[in-house]
Amino acid sequence: MKLSFLTLLFKRFPLEYCFKVAHDYGFEGIEIWGGRPHAYYYDMDKQAIADLNSWKKKYGLEISMFVPEILSYPYNMCSRLATERRDAVDYLVKSTELAAAMGTERIQITAPHPGYLVNKDEVWEHLVYGLTKISERAGELGVKVIIEHLSYSEGGDLLTTADDLVKVIRDVNRPALYSMIDVVPPFLANEPYAECLEKLGEKMDYLHLCNNDGVTEVHTPLDDPNGVLPLKDFFRVIKRYGYNGWASIELLAPYFRRCILRARSSIWKAFSTRSASPAAERRCGMRITQEGSF
Repeated sequence: MKLSFLTLLFKRFPLEYCFKVAHDYGFEGIEIWGGRPHAYYYDMDKQAIADLNSWKKKYGLEISMFVPEILSYPYNMCSRLATERRDAVDYLVKSTELAAAMGTERIQITAPHPGYLVNKDEVWEHLVYGLTKISERAGELGVKVIIEHLSYSEGGDLLTTADDLVKVIRDVNRPALYSMIDVVPPFLANEPYAECLEKLGEKMDYLHLCNNDGVTEVHTPLDDPNGVLPLKDFFRVIKRYGYNGWASIELLAPYFRRCILRARSSIWKAFSTRSASPAAERRCGMRITQEGSF
């Protein structure tokens, strides 16, 4: 399994700093947030893309996934407004092309809340139409579209369970469309992780890791003393399932560097069944004493 983290956590820092942190603390890659100031599509000219690709080489990292911002921007392919749906699909198709230019194999998309007093059947058709267009372009570029479901407290409405993901993948019916598991929504929906993995099958292609308070959508460090997620059980399920892809730390709060280190060591502790060597401890950030340590 390869580890990365979502750069949204570092949105107050330059994007290159995220590459440096990932390199210094032993991550194999980073998951790039596609919002300002990091990698918003309309800011990414040829020089910006060249800079990003040069940082990959400089720091020896992969880009595990590109995540265009669609929850805080006026792009909603499920909107009641035809103009907003059109703009959203156009933006996400272009963002897929940007993902290919970055050299990543994945772009993450979710379904924003469609608003109230709407016809759910019509909204579902809008979602399927948009994902079809995006997935067709992604297939041409060799990029996977990773669809994520959201908890209700995150603003999820159309895609909140593994069954919803299975249904949308079936309705879109394009090879480039895949799914992922964020550990929070299944827990809040009382869905066993093993059942999610079984339902998604070969279409499960990515993980988001964090802890949670069991009530809200908050994404806290894995070793949060107040966290309630059964993470050790989750890791056992993942190991039994044989998943060996990307696992990315997604912390949706201003934790910055300190929690990246804590989360990295938490993963090591969860997966390791023996004492870590000094080299492994250093790689996982377990004995770092400089600024930002724990």
